[in-house]
Amino acid sequence: MIIRKATPEDAVLLSEIRKLQLIDEGIEPSCDIDEELFVFFKKWLASKDFLQLIAEENGKLLSTAAIVYYDLPPSFTNKIGVRGYVTNVYTAPQHRRKGLSKMLLEKILEDAKSRGIKKIWLGASKDGRPVYEKLGFIQQESYMELTLKDQSEV
Repeated sequence: MIIRKATPEDAVLLSEIRKLQLIDEGIEPSCDIDEELFVFFKKWLASKDFLQLIAEENGKLLSTAAIVYYDLPPSFTNKIGVRGYVTNVYTAPQHRRKGLSKMLLEKILEDAKSRGIKKIWLGASKDGRPVYEKLGFIQQESYMELTLKDQSEV
């Protein structure tokens, strides 16, 4: 098994994995997002503010995890303002419960520490929650969300 940093050439593969991840989380595929995913991965995989790791064996993806770094105004609890958002955590079904996600997440957290990042958050699935808790993530209820509607939906 090798662990490597994803490159823009992995955009198609990661687009397919992202859709599998969303379906695993119970989100119905209600629209075609292929182009949007491809554009996202091509852009962000070339950015210093995105790290996507891939664990693979014989050219087959076993597991993947990513972190997006983004700027917010500095605060008393986050002096540099930069936060990390963990996303795209997925392990192929036949390779689950072997510690692959945890191993990739530990490497991502090492990268965040090396950048001086103090605040990291994520949206946890039911199956992922125990992995994140073992790494020290704590469930929070401190944010609200609004989904804006397109004019066609009004």
